[in-house]
Formats: sequence, structure tokens, C-alpha cells
Amino acid sequence: MKLTIRRAVMDDRIRIMPLQKEIAALHHAGRPDLFRTEAHYYSEDEFFTRLTNPDHHIFLAEADGIIAGYVFASVKHVRNHPTYMDFDTFYINDLCVAESYRRHGIASALFERCITQAREAGCHSIELGVYCFNEDAIGFYRNMGMKPVMQRMELNFGKEKES
Repeated sequence: MKLTIRRAVMDDRIRIMPLQKEIAALHHAGRPDLFRTEAHYYSEDEFFTRLTNPDHHIFLAEADGIIAGYVFASVKHVRNHPTYMDFDTFYINDLCVAESYRRHGIASALFERCITQAREAGCHSIELGVYCFNEDAIGFYRNMGMKPVMQRMELNFGKEKES
């Protein structure tokens, strides 16, 4: 398998939709009380804005010409905060690898591309959020060297998840 990591172009918006559908299904299965069954697709304008904003990054993994994964990320600038020092962080919004391509090093290659971009941008760190039900993702990020920084907790008043 020949793997290529590259920046997204406008025509890729449609090509990543099957992966967005997969990640939506995974999230819905893990927390049906929070996540819709349908995927969120970027409009042409939203995708174009991300492609043209220098703080936003969309990288694709192509395996033999097929989009096998993607990552959406952005540089977050923290300035003049009453508590924090000024810093920039590279925030991974969404990293997805198609189920049929998992465990082939694609997520690692996408994550390594994020590390390179974060360093080039002078970022202090890479951050992301991952739901506790997504144990595979948590294990992956730990293997990539990430450590928990804080916990976000909830007291859920919604209908309990049915077994």
C-alpha cells in the first residue's frame, strides 16, 4: 500500500463524506443521547474557509489513491488571558481513518503530520478532546505520547443509555 499524506483541496470535500459518516455512526453508537445519526458535512463555503485560513489545516491520507483518513486541525491563539500565559496550541478537531484502513499506520502518519505542522507554527502543544467511550482512540493518543491534562465531567439528566 502506497500511503500519501497531503493537504486537502476543494474537490476533497465530497470525497471525505463517507469517512464523516463513519465517525458520526461511531459517536452515535457511543453516546446516542448526544450525537445525531447523520454526519455533519461542511458546506462548500465552510470547507473553502477552512482551506484558505492559514490557522486551519486539513490533511488527507491517501492509500493507493483512495482517501483512507483525514484530520481537521487549527492553531488556537491564547492571548491576554487572565489566567494563562500567552501561547499557541495546535488543536485536532477531528481525526478519522476509514474502518477498512485501521491498524495500518494511517492515523499515526496523520498525527505525525500534525506534529510537524504544530512545530512549524511554533505551537506550545497539541490538544484534542476524545470521548471516554472511544477507548481505541484514547489508547492510540496515549501511544502517540499524549497525556490527560484535565477532565471534563457531566451529571447527565437525560434518559439513561439503554443496554
